[in-house]
Amino acid sequence: MPSQGLNVIVFGATGEVGRRLLARGLAHGHHVTAFVRSGQKLLQQWQGVLPEGVRVAEGDALDPAAVAAAIEGHAAVVNAAGHASEPERLQRICRTIVTAAEEVLPAPCRVWLFGGAAVLDIPGTPYTGVDLPGMPDIYRVHKRNWDLLRRSTTDWSLMCPGPMVPAHDDRLHDALRISTDTLPYPLGPWTRFAPRLALALSMRAHLGEITVPYEDVADVVMRHLAPSGPYARKRVGVALPVGMRLGKAGWRPGQRGADG
Repeated sequence: MPSQGLNVIVFGATGEVGRRLLARGLAHGHHVTAFVRSGQKLLQQWQGVLPEGVRVAEGDALDPAAVAAAIEGHAAVVNAAGHASEPERLQRICRTIVTAAEEVLPAPCRVWLFGGAAVLDIPGTPYTGVDLPGMPDIYRVHKRNWDLLRRSTTDWSLMCPGPMVPAHDDRLHDALRISTDTLPYPLGPWTRFAPRLALALSMRAHLGEITVPYEDVADVVMRHLAPSGPYARKRVGVALPVGMRLGKAGWRPGQRGADG
């Protein structure tokens, strides 16, 4: 069941993903704390008036004391700060947030982190996407953050989308394909016999299916904040409805696209 009316803190609430998390959290009736480096920037993004139900905590996501103080009293923690293009910083942010959540919130505390589709399992094989040839090394940070979560006492989920793009007219898709731990599209039994290069080419061929709107991804997270839900201690993959494909202008594996 979707969670309702929880106190949730979102780190990185002025970023492309974070802004959508804030909006979808409010749409689901949550009380949202936006943890940001600049409250002024957040205010400007909302045309000078923050919606009812939003409070602001300013600070550095790498500051353990500031993070712990901000997290205290919340039912769920969502991190959208950091990016794989700066893997060391992203890993430090995630470690700081997970450690603080374990220290100040009652167990098991609900935590969502963001990874990428490359950390999902390829069905019928012992591989994740980061194990395949041609996958940029920077994506290995998602696997390290997954390891961090598995060692933690948190009730965690790791959102693992492909490239993300703005939604057309902010509309959500009704028939998203959502998976746990594996890629969110079918591959068939051939994968168990396939060389790693063929698996890598297959992921590239399906890229349009896992290029998904920020709004859809944010909505999945904000609908599943309650503890012990269907995505607890799982990696979560997202694909467009069957037959749909999207592209992200200016995006290359291992790089940020033009919009974020």
